[in-house]
Amino acid sequence: MAMSRAPKAAKAPKTPKQRRRRKIVWMVVGSLLVILIAFRIALPYILLRFVNKELQTIPGYTGHVDDIDVALIRGAYTIKTIKLDKTGGKIPVPFFSAETIDLSVEWGALFHRRIVGKIIVLHPIINFAKGPTKETSQTEIPTQSWTAVVGKLMPLKINRFEILDGEIHYRDFYSDPKVNIFATEIHILATNLSNVLKQSVELPSTVEATCNGIYGGHATLHMKLDALDSIPTFEAKAELLDMDVAKLNDFLSAYGKFDVKQGSLSIYTEAAAKDHKLTGYAKPIIKDLRVVNWKEDKSHPLKLAWEALIGAVNWVVKNKGKDQLATRIEFSGDLRDPNINTWYIIGQVLRNGFIQALYPALENSVNINSVNGVKITNGKVEKKRAREGATDTRRASPAVGQDRSKKEIRKEEKKKAKEEKKAKKKKKDDANGQKA
Repeated sequence: MAMSRAPKAAKAPKTPKQRRRRKIVWMVVGSLLVILIAFRIALPYILLRFVNKELQTIPGYTGHVDDIDVALIRGAYTIKTIKLDKTGGKIPVPFFSAETIDLSVEWGALFHRRIVGKIIVLHPIINFAKGPTKETSQTEIPTQSWTAVVGKLMPLKINRFEILDGEIHYRDFYSDPKVNIFATEIHILATNLSNVLKQSVELPSTVEATCNGIYGGHATLHMKLDALDSIPTFEAKAELLDMDVAKLNDFLSAYGKFDVKQGSLSIYTEAAAKDHKLTGYAKPIIKDLRVVNWKEDKSHPLKLAWEALIGAVNWVVKNKGKDQLATRIEFSGDLRDPNINTWYIIGQVLRNGFIQALYPALENSVNINSVNGVKITNGKVEKKRAREGATDTRRASPAVGQDRSKKEIRKEEKKKAKEEKKAKKKKKDDANGQKA
């Protein structure tokens, strides 16, 4: 006979207190979920209001963002369609615009036990504009104010920064003809800006940049720097190769009153900064330059005469064997202005340095140790020349110092000789007085 199973003990009914406690737990969990969902829905609008408010704090400019997307899973948010306009409304194009700016956590840095951020900017456009007044011009980047705003928008230290498909324009809406020269297809990648890799070198951060859309030419930039140092500390090399000068005719006609039939321009520059000092050189070379265009300009005799004169000067000074016109300029400067930072100096070097050159190749003669040859005395910059054994003195400048002209040097030498002659005469008169 099979043994019968003992009946299961019935569960004791829950007391009103237990039911009440369980209900409270579910209410709390449900409330938290509702709050989180509501916060997630409201977060883009909160961030949008915050970002638009911060963009109004840049002196002389006003900014606006159309929309913001939030991706909590990857710790990121994306700013969509941003514009920064100069106040006053007298410039018809924004100073800065971009399709998207993505700010996120750089997850790869967690392997180095660091929590840092990265920024990716898609299709940014910067418009420099020249006009007859300050209100109609925008030629300076508000570096200090802009970096302060970026610091508020990205709560983490930035370790990686990338620009994709960027553009830079130089416009003059008041010249005749109107000027719009530009560079497109710009890619910039800056890495290890917060030294996550903990490299024990003087310049742990790197910046690599390329530009493929510059009137048939190609530009590159290679830079090493210490992005954490408040004093500008870097070394950089940049090249612009084979740009078609004839495509700049609006610019040349507006400011030089001549056109170019053909020619190519290449520019080479190196620069380094350290201990409040800057040094470097720039070298352009123009090949196969043809100024006079008889077919187009024969109805403008004065313009044709001016172009003929420029062509004659070019023929006299160019290297006949290589059919090229070239020169070279060195620069150095004092960077003790407290309002100057690394990014401002880099921008000034790239903007002002692409002017003149001698041979179509980098010399690899400027690095971070080159700055040791620059000496600043009483606000003047002195740079020792190893080959000449001479001292090249230039006026101090917060950005890039300029070489003194030969006329200024001769004037200074004459003044010095006159003072020495006067001192000798006074010494002789004093000696004669003592004898008497």
